[in-house]
Amino acid sequence: MKGTVGMQLRDEDFDNVDPGKPRILVAGEGGWPAQFAGYETKHYGKWGEKLIFQWKVFTSIDKSKFETLIRYYNLSRNGGERFQFGPLHDFRKDWVAANGGRLPLNPSRLSLSIWKDRTFLVEVVTVRHDSKGKPISPSFYWSRIGQVIRPLEAGESWERLPLQPLNSAR
Repeated sequence: MKGTVGMQLRDEDFDNVDPGKPRILVAGEGGWPAQFAGYETKHYGKWGEKLIFQWKVFTSIDKSKFETLIRYYNLSRNGGERFQFGPLHDFRKDWVAANGGRLPLNPSRLSLSIWKDRTFLVEVVTVRHDSKGKPISPSFYWSRIGQVIRPLEAGESWERLPLQPLNSAR
């Protein structure tokens, strides 16, 4: 049996393990109202650097309940360490969707202010495979943000959640 050299394991060592961050499963794929809640960058070894957006996804019609879900973007940087978000990069596509489908006036400027203090329709998808593409048990399914669809207009309301079914088979 493999283990750390010189370290004796006891049954008690497995009684108080760190379970890691919980993964949330939202009931129902499709369009959900959400607000931007923050971001960070993180390096994931062989998968490279990721830009991670946190979204408050509202799970009640009156917005009193929400779950925080993640949207991941692959990152690459040029020689000057500037982010590279080309024409078909997911971050640029989400930014344009957040801007009502309009391209930025200056293509080298994708201001984060577009996300602040606004509600968006986002696509929530269920993760059903591990990082190697193998199916996981339904007990381990979790939700993440697939894309930003559009901003929700002030006063726009909804009667049910998710707001609309989306084709999650892509």
